[in-house]
Amino acid sequence: MTPLDRELCAAVADLGGAPSWIERAWTVARLLGLSGVLIGGSCLFWMLPLGWPSGAMLIITGAAYALLLIATHEMVHGTLLGWRRFETTFACLLSWPMGWPYLTYARLHRLHHLWNGRDPRDPERTDVLPMERLHASPLRRQLQSHLLPLRILVFGGVGLIADTTIKGLQLQHVDPRLGLARLGDGIGVVVVHTAMLSIAVVHGEIWRYLLFWLVLERVIGGIVQLRGLVEHHGLWQQHNTNLQTQLYSSRNIRCSAWFNALMGGLPHHSAHHAFPWLCSARLPEGSARIAAVLARHGVAPTPLADSYAAALQLL
Repeated sequence: MTPLDRELCAAVADLGGAPSWIERAWTVARLLGLSGVLIGGSCLFWMLPLGWPSGAMLIITGAAYALLLIATHEMVHGTLLGWRRFETTFACLLSWPMGWPYLTYARLHRLHHLWNGRDPRDPERTDVLPMERLHASPLRRQLQSHLLPLRILVFGGVGLIADTTIKGLQLQHVDPRLGLARLGDGIGVVVVHTAMLSIAVVHGEIWRYLLFWLVLERVIGGIVQLRGLVEHHGLWQQHNTNLQTQLYSSRNIRCSAWFNALMGGLPHHSAHHAFPWLCSARLPEGSARIAAVLARHGVAPTPLADSYAAALQLL
């Protein structure tokens, strides 16, 4: 570690530890609020006749569901409430109805933190490396040049699910527990959707059921794909040390305190990657301390976009 690394670590050392009861209370309120919107919006969609009101309600429902699925990222790290077993169970209950292989993602996300900016096998890498572009066919090169519209508008949630499943298979030799995780996800998703589909068939609502999940997949997939691109795209490269690689291979987004809370602290992504054990409520303070240390050493600040709209324009 360099003197800069040591000072960065010392600056945030007192921010560690499990969330306090006040922080947990705010987190529970956030989860309950989003769950209320999800359940209420879903019920209204099924009660209202098909049309603009029910469609608008479904889009709102999808946004709430996306924010709940984003919260599962904190559950991977055990920083949501500090109760790992409960968080794993809750994350599966949230993820499997959407077909999201949470257990597989949890294993892969640990590799992402290990390999971000350092190893091309990084399962969440969005940047196309020079050698990949050099050896790509003309068609693949065109696809590589239009990642933003492809990932948000075309691949969406289905693309994320497929990519996670494939990466779970490809990297099983690195993490043998990925095999068990994929099996657990497969069984969970099949059981949950068989039960829900059976209820829809019994009530003669198969087409509404399919429409329900199609719209949710488009809304959730677009939001989560955009989030992943905003946080890392265009920054994937190795720096002097691993800590500095994590800081500079991740992008912060300036936003309001309430929106940062809804996003589980992910707008402070550089601080999260450098110190993934910080709970989301302490990431803003962590970012401020990191910025102060970098300024004292006269080095460049971490990548920053002034808003999500600015980040989208940058992409």
